[in-house]
Amino acid sequence: MKQLLTISLLALFGLVAPGIEAKGIGCRELSYPERAQVVIVADNMIFNGVPMAAWELRWSETPEKLRAFYRSTWETRGNKVTENAMGEWKTVATADGDCFYTVQTKPTATGSYALIGVTKAPSNANPPPPGSGFPTPSGSRVLNDLRHKDGIRNARTLLLANTFSMEANASFYRNAMADHGWQPTMDRPVGTEKGPARILMWKRGAEEASMTIGKGVIGSSVAVNIVDKP
Repeated sequence: MKQLLTISLLALFGLVAPGIEAKGIGCRELSYPERAQVVIVADNMIFNGVPMAAWELRWSETPEKLRAFYRSTWETRGNKVTENAMGEWKTVATADGDCFYTVQTKPTATGSYALIGVTKAPSNANPPPPGSGFPTPSGSRVLNDLRHKDGIRNARTLLLANTFSMEANASFYRNAMADHGWQPTMDRPVGTEKGPARILMWKRGAEEASMTIGKGVIGSSVAVNIVDKP
């Protein structure tokens, strides 16, 4: 998912547009300083129903100069800019139509490091709730539901919690996944730093699903990853 995009001499001569593409979620391109290094974390994902994109940026100049770069860029467009600080992290942010941009910065030994995020208001006024379309035991709470593209693959990662035991969850998913056409390929207990857990895996055509069930604060936590083109 991560892809290094280093601005080279081509960018300095105008042969490469200095910008981060946020078009995958329908937002304006986000520019970045010359000679910065940008790593794509995810350029087209949906987190709990909200379209998002994220990058890491490293630059040889100070965080103050990096925030000033974005402040100037956004204010030139007539956008309102907000800033706040939490510990060593300082953030500059703005809204542009339905899109919200944040740049979190901190100093490094060689300059500055930033986490850049873009979110867009869902086009659907009532987006499907997290976990929609995936079977869950009664009373489960879906904490995270992340959909993203990883190269040519579509992937989905879910995290849920409930009050049932690990074995009760495993029994539920053995039946529920079979009912949805999934064939088991692995089902075994494992030891982890947090204690005992169980790993289950399935295939359905070209799709693969993996699940880890562990002990939660109360009951169990269930982490699921589904890809359509392994």
